[in-house]
Amino acid sequence: MATAASILSKEHLLCPICLDVFNQPVSTPCGHNFCRDCIQRYWQSTNPPQCPMCKHKLYKRPDLKVNTFISELAAQFKDHGEMKDQIRSMNMEVQEDIHSRLEKTCEIGQAVEFSKRNTEKEVEESFLVFNKLLQVVKTVQADVAEAILAKQRCVESRASEMTLDLEQEINQLTNRNWRAESQLEETIKAEVKRLCKVEFERVKAYAVDVTLDPDTAHPKLVLSENRKQVYHSDVAVNLPDNPARFYPCVSVLGKEGFCFGRFSYEVQVKGKTERDIGVGLESVNRKGGNLLNPERGYWTLGMREDESYWALSSPPVRLPLVEKPQAVLVYVDMEVGQVSFYNSDSHSHIYTYTGYTFSERLFPYFNPRRNHSGVNSAPLLILPLNI
Repeated sequence: MATAASILSKEHLLCPICLDVFNQPVSTPCGHNFCRDCIQRYWQSTNPPQCPMCKHKLYKRPDLKVNTFISELAAQFKDHGEMKDQIRSMNMEVQEDIHSRLEKTCEIGQAVEFSKRNTEKEVEESFLVFNKLLQVVKTVQADVAEAILAKQRCVESRASEMTLDLEQEINQLTNRNWRAESQLEETIKAEVKRLCKVEFERVKAYAVDVTLDPDTAHPKLVLSENRKQVYHSDVAVNLPDNPARFYPCVSVLGKEGFCFGRFSYEVQVKGKTERDIGVGLESVNRKGGNLLNPERGYWTLGMREDESYWALSSPPVRLPLVEKPQAVLVYVDMEVGQVSFYNSDSHSHIYTYTGYTFSERLFPYFNPRRNHSGVNSAPLLILPLNI
């Protein structure tokens, strides 16, 4: 790091009176600096005393104190001059050392150049020897490679013949196995279909005659005269707001409730894009929202506008149905706590709620959901017992 003395020039550290580097520098009240002896001698010749630089008059000779900062700068400047002489001497010695080393470097370079020429000559001679050897090796290598390739071609030809024979045998075995698997698959499908139909007919045997209860219907639900079908209308009917009526959920219950045994009923859902069907407890909240799950007293199967099917449990379970049901059979076994749903067209099982205890009456539950400007206007239709 540079010192203050190295930053200031020599002129800043000279006494204006003796024109030499400050010796015990002092400062006058006007801010100028002088050697202590110089300014005292100057004031002896002037009365009243004044500044030699700016002629500022002093009516009283001040008590002069050495300016420590200027004094240190002057000392550093003197030391700096001595150091410059030392550095100049050292620099001459360094230059002599550099010259000596340059001469040695030149000698080394000449030796390296001589060695390089000899090395290049040796490398060139070795290349000639290696090239001759390489030609011999390449010739032998080509002969050996040709012999190996000829042997490989013979092996590949034999392997190709054997592979062809094996592939023919594999195809024969595969065809035989495929026919057996196809026959087994058809047999299994037929048996599954038969068992599904047997199970479907078994639960359908518990079919009951279900009619809709208008006293529970939402004001925008339209019921047929025979109380067998229901759909959602945009126009609300002025109906008594009795405790049994659903609102705001667009739902309706069956007229008849069941407290024991088994029962089933079928609902046509053809043309619907949304709907919920199943059973509900007699005590369900008719004035709440439409969140359906067993904890709220509902065991239902739902369909939404994206053609997804859901068992409305808690949480809901999405059902990967292959076939879109046109009619659904709802089956309830109150003794074992079971509610099942079946596809009436294929007789296949859709979903079953199990492990529940029904301590009060269960009613068939229907929710055609809103018609969405006619998109979901098709009715839910309770099918007759003979279908």
